[in-house]
Amino acid sequence: MTLEQDPSAKAPGDDVVVRARTDREAFGQLYDACYPAVFRYCFRRLFVRAVAEDVTADVFLIVASKMGQFGGTTAEDFRRWLFRIATNEVNAYVRQAKRRSVLLESAARSGSLAAADSPSRPADVEILDWPALYQAMLSLKPRDQAILVLRFFEQMSHEQIAAVLHERPATVRVGLSRALEKLRHCFKIDDEISVP
Repeated sequence: MTLEQDPSAKAPGDDVVVRARTDREAFGQLYDACYPAVFRYCFRRLFVRAVAEDVTADVFLIVASKMGQFGGTTAEDFRRWLFRIATNEVNAYVRQAKRRSVLLESAARSGSLAAADSPSRPADVEILDWPALYQAMLSLKPRDQAILVLRFFEQMSHEQIAAVLHERPATVRVGLSRALEKLRHCFKIDDEISVP
């Protein structure tokens, strides 16, 4: 399984989301369409493939058990709800100090884990010290990690991130700016990192 986004993957339609509340086949379509994105998100937050797979499985168990209660009617509603659950599950996992230290050690040993995983990366990304970046990311609060990963790896807008985190878009923008400033401080970077 690769972390690259599949350009041929088709997002589920609103009708599939509505049917998935009671139809197993429709839920299977949602699972097939959404699993890769949720796995990528978990992997980029947790850095360990086996852990990301476990957390992703937990996310879909929760989604399956609560799908009948899901009140949304669109694919975008479902995506926000799904990433909200994924964010909560990742944060719960990371909060455990023992596991956090294992993640940090594993990320430090992994070398250039994600250098080849982003299909549209700028040329200078390859020279990043990925273990140091992961260590710096893990030093941030879980909310800041979520904002950075949702914005830069999942290409979500401020509004979409706000919906996932139950915050206002302006709060997300400020949080993103502060998280980038913390990373800048970790790497002692004086140049501006633009906030898209």
